[in-house]
Amino acid sequence: MTVGSLVNEIHELIEQKAPQGTSPLAILERAIDSFTPSKTGKIDAQKAKAILLARGAIARKNLEEAEGGSISAEDVAELLGLSRQGVDYLRKTKAILAWRHTNGKWNYPLWQFDDGRIRPGIRECLKNLATDDPWGQMIFFLSPRDSLNGERPLDLIFNREIETAIAAARRHQQHGAY
Repeated sequence: MTVGSLVNEIHELIEQKAPQGTSPLAILERAIDSFTPSKTGKIDAQKAKAILLARGAIARKNLEEAEGGSISAEDVAELLGLSRQGVDYLRKTKAILAWRHTNGKWNYPLWQFDDGRIRPGIRECLKNLATDDPWGQMIFFLSPRDSLNGERPLDLIFNREIETAIAAARRHQQHGAY
């Protein structure tokens, strides 16, 4: 059996047997946690790496699906009334955020758009972030911060507190700024 066929089998099993209202991610998180060794047991480096990679995959999936998921470059072009090249230009100039799927296609978080436009504050925050990594950028927008009284920078943008969100972007990844 290959890893790919095992993954397909797991997908089928979850679709058939999952209790109603239970997300596949919740099932996978619980399964991964069941492989976590007890505090008294020893774990080899290979198993530890596998556990960390699985948890990372779940965290990445949570980012991908946050606040309505993502849309394709073609969908963004239609939404904004641009060409596909225009969407690429916005991505390359840090005006919008996108992450590349394993199939090579760009995916754009839906939360950065509102009423056929880029939400005010998205471009400004992206330009002020010290990272060009799309996962680091999504973590910035989607993570609650003590310095923002437990709110996420995205919450500030939703509430039109743009200057506060930009200030958080400037502080992001600086020593002690979270």
